[in-house]
Amino acid sequence: MIPDRFRQLHIVCGAILAGSLLMNVVLGVLLVEGNLEPVVLPRPVVLGLFAVGVALLASSSAVKRAVFKRIGAAGFGGSLDKVFAAYQTSNLVAFGMREAAGSIGFLLALLTANPWWSWGLGGAAVVAMIFDWPKREHLGL
Repeated sequence: MIPDRFRQLHIVCGAILAGSLLMNVVLGVLLVEGNLEPVVLPRPVVLGLFAVGVALLASSSAVKRAVFKRIGAAGFGGSLDKVFAAYQTSNLVAFGMREAAGSIGFLLALLTANPWWSWGLGGAAVVAMIFDWPKREHLGL
C-alpha cells in the first residue's frame, strides 16, 4: 500500500517540478521570438514580489516540518497510513510554496522582460525540490 502511495506522491511532485521547468521553456520561447516587452512597474513592486518569492523559498522547509509536526501532534496512533498522509501533505505544501516562488519569478520576467527573474527564482525552486525530494528513508521505511 505505501509503495503505491509513494509512487503517487512522486508523480505529483514530479508534475509540480515539471511545471516550474515548463514555465522557463515558455519564457525561453517568448524571448527567442522577441515577444517580451516590458511593462513600466514601480521598483518597490518588483522588489516586493521578489521578496515574497524569496520568502516562500526560504520558508518552505520550515513550513514542511511544521505541517508534519502539527498533524503529528494530533497523534498518529501507530498508524503508518496516518504518518504517510501527514508526510504527503507536508511535502505537497512545501512543493506548492516552491512552485509559487517560481511562478512569481515567471510573472516578474514577463512583466519586466528580464528572464533572469524567472531563471533565478525558478531555478532555485527546482533545485530546492530536487534536494528535498520525498524518500522512503525519511519515514524509516
